[in-house]
Amino acid sequence: MKKNIIGTIISAGVIGILVWIAAMVLSISYMDWSFFIGLAISVVLFFFNSSGGVLSKGATLDASTAGWKVQQDNELKANVGFVFFGAVLYTIVSFVMMIITYY
Repeated sequence: MKKNIIGTIISAGVIGILVWIAAMVLSISYMDWSFFIGLAISVVLFFFNSSGGVLSKGATLDASTAGWKVQQDNELKANVGFVFFGAVLYTIVSFVMMIITYY
């Protein structure tokens, strides 16, 4: 449990540093884009670490109509780890900082 919390904090810090470096290289404002980049990273990590759901139902429907067989539906199962939770933590912190900065 303690390793997961430490891993989550470390991954949030690594994401923050990578976004900061990218903001410097691309000459964009870190505070303007940090929340949106964190949100995008969280969504991408969730979709790549999940099975079932809407995308799988579409593929199952295509396969069942092509082969004239009825396929079973798969429920959405997310197998996320501390990197995903670190991305979510980074997104929440950047959202709070954006609210504080602009309001």
